[in-house]
Order: sequence, then C-alpha cells, then structure tokens
Amino acid sequence: MNKEALKRKIRILKRKKWPAVLSVIIVIALIVTPIAYSVITGQMRFSAKTPIALSEAFVKKTDRAKINLIGHRGFSCQAPENTIPAVKKAAEYGFDTIEIDIQPTEDGVWVVSHDTSINKMTDKKGAISSKTYYDIVTASIDKGANHKAYEDLKIPTLEHLLEACLENNIKPMIEIKAYTEESLDSLLELIEKYGFTKSCSIISFDREVLDIIAKKNPDIMLFKLVSVLNKKEMNAALNNPDIGISFNASKKANTESKIKQLQKAGIPLVCWTVDDIETMQKLYKIGITDFVTNRIFEK
Repeated sequence: MNKEALKRKIRILKRKKWPAVLSVIIVIALIVTPIAYSVITGQMRFSAKTPIALSEAFVKKTDRAKINLIGHRGFSCQAPENTIPAVKKAAEYGFDTIEIDIQPTEDGVWVVSHDTSINKMTDKKGAISSKTYYDIVTASIDKGANHKAYEDLKIPTLEHLLEACLENNIKPMIEIKAYTEESLDSLLELIEKYGFTKSCSIISFDREVLDIIAKKNPDIMLFKLVSVLNKKEMNAALNNPDIGISFNASKKANTESKIKQLQKAGIPLVCWTVDDIETMQKLYKIGITDFVTNRIFEK
C-alpha cells in the first residue's frame, strides 16, 4: 500500500469513527452537566453572602414604601434556609415578609423544607413523606449560611415557624411543595390559629392545590408560581385573575409585554429570585414592586 492510499484509508476511518466519538462526547456532557450544575448551585445556595442594601440611587426616597422585599426561605444568606434563625435574621434586616417551603411528614405534620428529602440540609437521609416528625426532629441541620453558629439546629414544624413570624412581626408567604388533600385542612387551621389568614399568602407550582384552597378559604391571597410565561400559563392566568402570578425574573421569555398584559388584567405579580439591584430596577420601571430575594434588604 503506497503512502497516499494509507492516508486516504486513515481519513475514511476517522470519518467513520467521528459520529461515534461525537455521540460519546454528548453522552458524557449530558451526565456531567447536571452534576456540575448541582455542585455549583448547591454551593451558591448554602454559602453565606454579603447582604446588599437598597441604595438611595435605586428609586426616589418617596417611592421606597412601594417596594416589598420578601426574604427567600427567610434571610437565607445569613442563616440556614427555612429555619427560625433565618426568620429572626429577616426581622433584624427589616423584612416584613418571608417566603418559606412546606410539606407534610408521613404522620401529617407540616415541616418547613424546600427539598423533598432531608439529605442536602441535615446529617441524615430519607424522604420527608416517608418519615414521621420524630424521625425528622432527630436530624440536625449541618448546611446553610453560617450554620456553625447555630448548634443542633432542627428542621422546624410550620407551627413553630409561624410562632416565630408572629413574635418577629413578619408575614409568611408559604410555598406548598407537597401535600395530601387531607393535610390542607390542618394547614388552614394553623394559618387561622396564628392570625395570618388575611396577611399571609400561599404559593405553588400546582394550580390545582391553589384552586382547592380558594374554595376552602377565599380570604387567603394565592399566587401561581411560573418559571416561564408561555402561552399555557398566560391563558390560565388571564382566565383566573383572582390568583396572582409569581414569575422567574431571570427568564428572558418573561417579557415586558407579557408582564404588562397581566398587569392590565389586574393580576397581582411577584417575581423571584432577584439578588441584584440592576434586575430589580429594570422590573421596577415596568411596575413590579414585590421581589423575592436572598440578599437585598432595605436600610
């Protein structure tokens, strides 16, 4: 075989193998990317960050009262998320509303947790839905902002956290992460017990649970969580303007024209999660005044 024939054969071989090599690269990327993303976002989620004070340059001083900053999972850049210390930190920094996540245990106790398992935040493992409250309370929180400052910190029950809200003069925005229809009655009883029926709000990605709550207690403010304001979500919102919309501030698809359409229909709007003043200012200019944040606070 002469030199040119050998080169030609190598080129053909490379062309034949290239699709297989490309497929392998794609598969590896699909496997590695979520893992890398999880590691990066996990570090972002659990690390303490410097709070950002709302500057005088943001809006005129007379307009400051129009802005409602909602502490994401409490003031989670200063204390572990969804804990009583995070509630107290929110009060210390001047918040009057915090967003929290709830779900019921196996024995029907509402606990405050974003994740469906206790794996990421505590020293134990397991799904919340398969554990009793006693199982949950034996686990200690060992992650989160400044977690070492809080010895033997536990996942709180919703009742304990509502008590903390009442003591610190903070209104709860309650996200339902999981539920059974039977557990919703106990949720509403707790809200009424602590006097938050007309001052709290309930949010969820599940419109069905919001419809159920609206029938059980029409006095509670409700918000449908929406990542992208697509055609389906816009139609659902416009067909039921009594339920507000809480949308993702970072999605480019959530355009000014869509926001204006919802505003024109009289639908209450909240956006999440805004951690920089530039994004907040951009949305404020088109009429958004309620911002869920991990870091920004008013002096």
